[in-house]
Parts: sequence; C-alpha cells; structure tokens
Amino acid sequence: MDHNHQTLYVVRGGEHFYHPPPGLPPPVRLSPAAPRHANGYVYDISTVAPSPPWDGAHPVSFRPDPSGWYTPVQTPAHTAPLSSHFMPILSPPPPSAILPPSEQPPQIFEIHDFWKGRFAPFPGFSSRPGLLAAREPPKVKFTQPATKPLAAPRLQLLPPLSFMAVPPVPENSNLSTETSSENQTDEPQTFQLDKYADVFIPQYLKEIQKQPHNLLPLPSVPVYPALSYLQSFLPSNLIEELCKPRALTILSVPPPTGCPPLQIESYHEHWRALLAWELDNVALEKERIVLWKVGVHIAKWADAKFILHVPGIRENYPRLEIGDLVHMREVYDKLQRGSGQAFEGRVVALRKREGVIHLYCPTLRHHILHVLPPNPRTPDGIYTPEDHLPFLFNISFVANARPTFIMETAAATMGEALRAAGPHNLARYWLFPEPEDLCSPLSVYSADRVFRDQDWVDPGLNPEQRLAASSIALYQSPVPYLISGPPGTGKTRTVVETVLQILRLQPEACILLCAPSNPATDTLVLRLRPHLQPHKMLRLNDPNRTFAEVPDKINQYCYVEQDKFALPPWRKLMRYRVVVCSCLDAGMLVAAQCTNTALGQLEEEVADSLHPHRLPKHQVTPHWTHLLIDEAAQGSEPELLIPISVVHARVMAETNSGMNGASPSRTFAPQIVLCGDPQQLGPIVTSEKARTGELDISLLERLFERPLYADHARARSSREVALSPGEVMRFTPFMNLVKNYRSHPAILMPPSAIFYDDSLEPCAANGTITWSGLGNAELPLMFFGHEFQEECVDERATWYNKGEIDKVVEVITSLMQEAEACSPPLRPADIGIMAPWREQVWKLRERLRNQKLSAVDVGTVEDYQGRESRVVIISCVRSSPRFLKEDMAKGLGLVFEKKRMNVAITRAKELLIVVGNGSVLKRDPYWKGFLEFAIRNKLYQGPELELEMNGNYVSRLESRYIDTQALESEEDRGAVIAGGIVRDLLAEN
Repeated sequence: MDHNHQTLYVVRGGEHFYHPPPGLPPPVRLSPAAPRHANGYVYDISTVAPSPPWDGAHPVSFRPDPSGWYTPVQTPAHTAPLSSHFMPILSPPPPSAILPPSEQPPQIFEIHDFWKGRFAPFPGFSSRPGLLAAREPPKVKFTQPATKPLAAPRLQLLPPLSFMAVPPVPENSNLSTETSSENQTDEPQTFQLDKYADVFIPQYLKEIQKQPHNLLPLPSVPVYPALSYLQSFLPSNLIEELCKPRALTILSVPPPTGCPPLQIESYHEHWRALLAWELDNVALEKERIVLWKVGVHIAKWADAKFILHVPGIRENYPRLEIGDLVHMREVYDKLQRGSGQAFEGRVVALRKREGVIHLYCPTLRHHILHVLPPNPRTPDGIYTPEDHLPFLFNISFVANARPTFIMETAAATMGEALRAAGPHNLARYWLFPEPEDLCSPLSVYSADRVFRDQDWVDPGLNPEQRLAASSIALYQSPVPYLISGPPGTGKTRTVVETVLQILRLQPEACILLCAPSNPATDTLVLRLRPHLQPHKMLRLNDPNRTFAEVPDKINQYCYVEQDKFALPPWRKLMRYRVVVCSCLDAGMLVAAQCTNTALGQLEEEVADSLHPHRLPKHQVTPHWTHLLIDEAAQGSEPELLIPISVVHARVMAETNSGMNGASPSRTFAPQIVLCGDPQQLGPIVTSEKARTGELDISLLERLFERPLYADHARARSSREVALSPGEVMRFTPFMNLVKNYRSHPAILMPPSAIFYDDSLEPCAANGTITWSGLGNAELPLMFFGHEFQEECVDERATWYNKGEIDKVVEVITSLMQEAEACSPPLRPADIGIMAPWREQVWKLRERLRNQKLSAVDVGTVEDYQGRESRVVIISCVRSSPRFLKEDMAKGLGLVFEKKRMNVAITRAKELLIVVGNGSVLKRDPYWKGFLEFAIRNKLYQGPELELEMNGNYVSRLESRYIDTQALESEEDRGAVIAGGIVRDLLAEN
C-alpha cells in the first residue's frame, strides 16, 4: 500500500488487480505473470508497468501493448489526445495552470511549424501532454578503417563504459563507404579494433525514442516581471502600445536560405537570419544528444530535484543552459522495451566540475511515490540522496530559445530605430558611425571642467587610462567610445574610474553597467563596492540565478523578493545611480518597460496631459545617460544590442527658442562605452553558417574596423600610441591601452607581434624566477616538446595526456627545489597550470595533491581569462592530428583557436612554460610563429621539428633584445632581420 495515496495491489488467484482511490475506474487486470511480494506489493519495476501519477483529478484508462501488457494512459480532460501535434512552445496552458491576469504574458505570437516542438515553452506556457517520437538524427556515415587516421565525426554522448568498435562494412552494403581520396588504396582493408570508435546502441533503445509516450508537462514558469509591475507606473494605453506583439519574429518563419548584408536597411533581417541558423543548429545539437539507459539520483527530495550525470558537460558539450528541458523516457532493461511513460524536467543548475546537472522534475517524484514501496530506512518512507533508484531512462534535451528570442527582439528594436526618419539618427551613430559624426550637433563637451590630481579616485592610473576616463566623463559623444586593451593593461580598472568620474561630474547621470557574463559583472560590483553605497548601486540578477553563484560581499547590492532575485519596485529602481547586470539580464529592463524609449513616452504623456498648451513642448531627458559594457568582445553583437536597446532614445538635435527670449533647448544623447580585447575569447557560436556570417564577431571588433577608428592616426596599427603633452585633452573616440603591467618583456614578445600589431610596452615591476631549466636565463620562457599520446574518457567527452602530466609535475618539482633562489621565493600558490580539457585539469590536481603541491592552481583556459600568476604552465594535451577537426567543430583545444591561445600565453608574470606536441601545434600558423620564436632564441627542448624558419612575427621587443646578442647562426640572424624589415614595411602600409 502507498501510504500517501492509498494505492493497493491485491493478489487473487495469481492475478493482480488495482484498487484505485474513489472516483477512479474499477480494478483492472494488470498481468498474471507479475511478481508479487508476501505483503502484496509489486516491487520489481523492471518487469511491471508502473502506475501513473494518479491523484484522483484525472480520468485513467488502460490499453494493451503488443506484448499483452496493459499500459495505463492518463489524459486530462482538458487536453488534446496523444495523437495531436506536440507543440511545447507557447501552447495554451491547461485550465489548472492558467495564470492570474496580473501575471499573464503580454505578448502572444505565432510559431511556424518548423520550430514547433523543438524548444522549451516560454514563461507563462507549458508543454502539451504526451511525447511523440523523437526526430530522426542525421544519418551517420560509416567508413572503412584506413592507413591514415581520419578526423572523427562528432560523437553522441553516451553512458560511461559503453563501447563499440567500428564494424567491417560488408560488400553490397547500403551503408556509405565513402573515404577521402588520400586514404583510398588498392590494398584490401583489414578490420581493426578502434578504442575511439562510436559505441554500439542496441536497436530496442532506438525504438523507444520512436514511440509516443505518456507525459505530464511541467508547470509553466511564471512570467517575469508580471503585468502588475507594468501597471504600477504605466497607464493602460501605453502598456497596450508598448506590449503589442510583433507581426514577425525569429520563430514566425523558418531559417532563411540566405543572409542579407549587414547594412542599415537590412540590419534586423541580417541578425535574424544568423540567429535563426544558430538557433536551428543549437536545436539539432540537442536532438543529436541522447544519454542511453542511464539512471538519476535524488538531489533534494522536498524540492523534487534530481541529479543526472552528463559526461560532456565538463567541456560545455552539450552546451546546456539553465532553463533547458530534459525528457526522460523510461526503459525496462530486462524486457528490452520502454514503459510508455516519460517525464519532463527542467535544468536548474550546472555542476561542470562534477559533470552533473540538477533537474526539477515533480512528476518523477510522484512516480517514485506510486511505484516504489515506502523507504524502510526513513520514518516517513521517503527516499534520500543515499538511496539507489532502480529506474533507467533514455535522456534527451530540449533547448531554451528565450535568450535568442530576446537578442532578436533587441535587433528588431535597433533595426527599426535605424530606419527612423530624422536628420540625426542615434542608432546609426552607434552602430554605423562615420568620421563626420564627431561634429554632430549631439556632441556636448564640458570645456569648463578640469581634472586635478586629487580628483582621481585611483591615483595609479597612467596617462592613457586617465585620458579615457576624462574623455567619457567630460565629452558626451554621439559615437561609441571604444577602449581596447591587451591582457594586463588595466581595462576594468579604467572602466571603474570612468563610472566614478561620471557620477562626480554629472550629478543627474544614471549608468547602466554591463558585461556578457555574470562573473565579469560581479567583478565590476566588487570593484565599485568600496566607493558606492547599496542605495546608489543595484546588482540586478535573473530570478533563476541561485544565491550560491553570487559572491557574499555583493549580496547587499542585490534585491531579493520571496527568496528569489527580483526587480525592485519601479520608484526604487529609478533612484539607483548605477545598475549593474549581464547583457542578457538587461532584457528584464526591456520586459519591465524601463527603457529610455518607454520612459520617454511616459514622460511625454504626463507632461502633455498636465500642460497641453505649453510652448515649446516639453523636452524629454533620457533616464539612462550612459551605458558601459566591460569585456564587450566576449558577447555577440545581438547580445550587446539588449542593453543598447535599453538606453536608446529618440533625440532631436534641433533647438527650439523658448518664450520671451528663453535660451534654446537641446536634447541630451546617451553615451555608449565598449571596453574589451577583440583578441581574447569571444562569443560562442556553434553554427558554421552563422560563423561564416560573422555572428562570432563582436560589436567592439566590428566597430574598430570602421574608418572612424581604423583609419585614425592613433589606431593601434599606426604605432603612434604615445601621448604628447599637447594632446592631453584632444578628444579621440577610442583608447588603445598599451602599457602592460603584468608580464616580463620576453613573455610579451610573441603576443605583441602575433596579436597586437607589435604595440605592447612592458611596464611590469615583478620579481624574478631563477631556474636551471631555462634555456636562456634572460628570457623566462620555455617550450617542452614531446610525443606522448593523449587518452579520452566517456567516449571522447574529455581528454588527458599522462605523459604531459608527468612532465608538468617534473617541472614544478624542479622549480620548487630552487624556489629560494627566486626573488621573492617561489611558493606553490604562485604557480598556475592551464589545460584545455577538464579531465587533464582534474588528473593534474590529483597528482599534485599526492606530491603535497595542492596549492598549485589548476584550471581551464576559460577559468584563467582575467587572471594571472607568477608562473604559468600550459598543458596542450592534444597529440593526435586525427581529432583536430572534431576539436574545431566543438570549439575545444588550443590548436586553430587563436583567441584561446592568446589568453593562455598572456597570463604569466615572470615565467611561461608550454608543454605540447610541436608536430601537432605547428599546423596552426600562430603556434608555428610561437615555435619559431622559441627555437631561434634557444627556448625549445624536445624532439626535432621540421620547421621552416621564415622570421614571422618578430616583434620590436625581440629585435631590440637580439641586437644586443651574438646569434650563433647567421641563418637565424638573417631570418630575424628579414622579419623586422617585413614588420616595418607592413606598418608603413
């Protein structure tokens, strides 16, 4: 008996009957062969069809399957039958889930059949009951084993320890046997076991995916902010006008075959096409991924949260996000069939370090209560995280389209603004600036303000940083102000000073401060925290963000309501001087109609109602006066358009003479500032078509290529970067920070030449590393080459290289033996190790713990962006060219990933060590240049490389050093001289 629902199995004459609660159908014969226990429980769920989550609220029926088993089918009276089309996005919620009027979504739009059923429901809507057959993934092509290894196809995620060798292809087989021309030989091919081959999936598991399943959908996610929030400050007519649905959205039509050019007339259409391709690819990636026959564990029973192991999540493959749906089709392993029952869960947390995700799934908890007997180990009979759940599932994922939808909405807003009539179009100034725009009537310069030494909050800023901060605080420019800075040049430090100077000089300013990621956004709050009180600065978080993700020191700057992060009441929100949020979370301000456009309409309506006969008409002042985006190169242009759409305002540059000779009025245009490094990690884009259309090119990078910035005399490529005394207050719409306060000059030589137009200036005041392992004591950089082979775990989900681990530990041990000779003495905590795969990270940590070196910091390249260490060791891991194509498809590894390479080689302050397979790395032109630098300066140790020394990427820093040295080889000296000549010629052109 189920003590919670009074469910009883009665054994009579060897047959099982079900006695339901009152109001449900009479007893039904389940199966004469079902096993039974002395107490009457049916306890073997692998052979007995489970009872559905009956609670007496819905009618229940049964149907026999081909095996003679009766499968319970629950169809709520208000829903369509199971055979109706399954449409999880924006399908009407059941009556029991209808939201009150104050919480109902303000917009309804049509979904094209191409997109239906492929994404999680939007807030306010739920999936339809029933789960139809999964879409067929693209056919996999099998190839004959060949002498030369081929690039492996992208794999499906599978449970650990599953294995299948590539089978031999019989003659006249229907399977494709295409091979590349370079691998076709006349010799007969022999079958060989391949431990890296894709695993074998039993056919019955595939058939389960093709069968319809009974599924009770999750409750809808509440709309946020609720309609009541808008009603607290907006009149009903404005709510109706501002919230009216758009006729055409990204989900209203299928992805286009072509992409319009990026220009003013087709701005929205351009980004809608690229976002549609990316969204389609994201959905396809999720559809390809199936975790076959896996179990789940309880995370927190009271909250209906479960744990699912997803091996590839360690390397962001699959790229799961909070809000994605998970469909779990139940598997009866012993019978090799499915139960017909499926469960819907929602991803609520990602634990990439452990390789698991947390799911919210109340229907699975309900199922456990009905199927399993009470837990004898607990007083109340419920199950705990220590208990094993005897369930197996085929797991599939459903993407969350809402972030892409928000980006496309922002692109539509700015596209419409670009096409607006008028002599001075602010959107055009921001997105397509021209050199003559600097003379626009919207330009405002506070010439009467001067900076004294005591006015600077951070007295340690250099002249370039001070010029950037003062230019933004004093000059209201209609074009974006761009700050570019390589690693270690103090970009975020400049942004923080700029915010404080704006607040000092402009008492009415309200600043929206953003970054693409939550960690970068939290860093901004931490930096501003000593200078701004909680009533002046708000850290705005999405309601779905957990409290554990937020640093404790900034909790007082967050607004919490009903144990969730929330928007403050409208009047309180308007009083903050600085609002800090991620670019995506700025969509909350859009949904709350707290944009300059909406607030301007509100102000106009109130003023016209109060003073209908006033002349001249009331001039609206934007609420948001400044938008500053730090780490702007990490976000795609549509992502940055979200906060840009918040601060965009209608402006009129024409002046109007007031009555009785009053002074003319002028509109104040908001100022945009983008700060970042286009040469570091940028947006993650999975679609090859979208990458071809440059969706992975950030707005910061695109603007720097426009003539206003690229052709300026102070562009980074012109090398004229030093400030002369007479130019201190001349306005330039950008600043290239060049003074590096992090690294030894030798460490700056390769990145300066390869990535930064040879513009970096070493200004660091560091200690020194004394180590006998250096090839040249004056150049603290080493490359240790090898031929060790890598290994994978969880079916190529992640990789490690044992030989590299041994070498890294050997190097650290050697460094620590000479630690006292360094100045100051070297500690294990001063050493950082980077690897592109998390398995390598974890195995390195384990080895170092065993060596009593647990203080050494080990992480991925992404973990180290924005960080630094005295000593940095890079473990490249990859040694097999066979998998380079797969790495590129997934955006993993260090080969052919120049931005990830740049981040890796620019973290070290006093010593940089690279451990890698030079034969693989030299295929990448940027790593080839790095290897040339190491070899010609006697900094390479390892197997001999067949590498043509052509003098590429010779920096001025290296040339100055080599001029003082006597090179042993005339060939090396000639290559360096030639490289310097080429460098200077390119600079002149």
